[in-house]
Amino acid sequence: MRLERTRLLATILVVLGLWSALAYVRGRRRRARAALEDFLAHGQLAARDSDDDRGDPFIELRSLEEARSMDHTAVIMQGGGGAQIYLTVPVKHVACEQPTLVALLKLLDAMEWNDPPRATISFELAPIGSGIYAGMGGASIIDGIWLHPRFNGIDVMDAVSAVILGLRPIEGMKSDFSTRLPKR
Repeated sequence: MRLERTRLLATILVVLGLWSALAYVRGRRRRARAALEDFLAHGQLAARDSDDDRGDPFIELRSLEEARSMDHTAVIMQGGGGAQIYLTVPVKHVACEQPTLVALLKLLDAMEWNDPPRATISFELAPIGSGIYAGMGGASIIDGIWLHPRFNGIDVMDAVSAVILGLRPIEGMKSDFSTRLPKR
């Protein structure tokens, strides 16, 4: 009788552990599944918001400070209403503060979509190696700074890295990319 109780308790603990792991994985798979469904339905990939009605877990944190208090978190900057991921970086590499990240997002968005209301920054539970899906190819969480390939031709990486790593203030960075910014 005692052996049966021990086995039952062990089985319950294993099931709870597997359920927790599955809930975490489903959060990442939800975006992939939604992108595939959109592709099959419309012939193109489209981004989905994190608050869709699928009921799958998706863990978005409220602030950089909250993200710093946890392991395996990342900063994700995107524009075009989620159509393009501009940048991802694990929070452990971020030395600047949240207002600086917001200013950097505005600068990156001005170079691509120039649609500030639809540009977002999020802090997510996203371990290195996980993927973030979006309409323009998505992104990966790497052990460093990932920048969308459309920025490669204008040598943005060095300046963006210096800001994120706290080696350079955001002020003055706009002049570095004046040829890419829209004329107003």
